[in-house]
Amino acid sequence: MQAFKHNFTVTEEFIDVNKHVNNIVYLKWMQDIAIMHSNACGWTTQRYHKNHCTWVAKTHYIDYVKPAFLGEIIEARTWVEEIKRCSALRKYVFTNNKGETVVKAETNWVFINTITGKVLSVLAQVRHDFETFTCVEYV
Repeated sequence: MQAFKHNFTVTEEFIDVNKHVNNIVYLKWMQDIAIMHSNACGWTTQRYHKNHCTWVAKTHYIDYVKPAFLGEIIEARTWVEEIKRCSALRKYVFTNNKGETVVKAETNWVFINTITGKVLSVLAQVRHDFETFTCVEYV
């Protein structure tokens, strides 16, 4: 099994007063790559809404291992490690040009009904379309 991958280029807009990627940028990148991965699995925003469901973030954990700097290409990898009845644990690893881990992170996503706003059991088709696995690189 392989994680879903996407590269982000560190541009001026991502740099903070400390001259490295601002911490909040990683949260945005986590959301962006989660959406890209979902799209690649066939679950676009439109498909979720057609089925009256969506994911909302319940918790985030981010371990800032080392800084990333202007001009670097950051490879982001994400995968769904576990799907429970009404939630899923998604993990992320960001590495720099040298292959060094700069950030490890995870999000606990909760599945909800878009009409009622209440927690919903994850649809069988969603479970089927997302492979779950443990990535040894994360440990």
